[in-house]
Amino acid sequence: GGRFFAASVLGPVTYTPCPVLVFRKGVAENRQFIALGSMFGADADRIVVKRIVLTGYPTRVHKRHATVKYMFYNPDDVKWFKPAELVTKHGLQGNIVDSVGDHGTMKCLFNAPVQQHDTICINLYKRIYPKYASTETTNDSGETTKEDILVL
Repeated sequence: GGRFFAASVLGPVTYTPCPVLVFRKGVAENRQFIALGSMFGADADRIVVKRIVLTGYPTRVHKRHATVKYMFYNPDDVKWFKPAELVTKHGLQGNIVDSVGDHGTMKCLFNAPVQQHDTICINLYKRIYPKYASTETTNDSGETTKEDILVL
């Protein structure tokens, strides 16, 4: 409880702020209250993205330069993600300078001196599309109904 979620709905266009009550269809037409919320604006250009964070650890630090291990496993991955921005848990920003060796170790340059106990992160984003899931419900008389619901 107490978490924030977003869901996609196929239905009539509704303008904000519109309250939303979400119910689950139960046995014998009983409905169970699941969630309470409000509508975002109806926007056809809104996309849903999933964020993945890759982390690595500095092994050698000299002022703003650091050698980072355990984020990638080969030099090709380092070369592929070279344009991406690095961030640290302590709020620094940086870039990949070069690959070092054959095991995915890399040289990085940051905007301020890096601390040895910091964690280096790279944020990767992927667009996700809603999935359709089919559910089967059986009522008291033994009839089964199949419904397709939109799952995000």
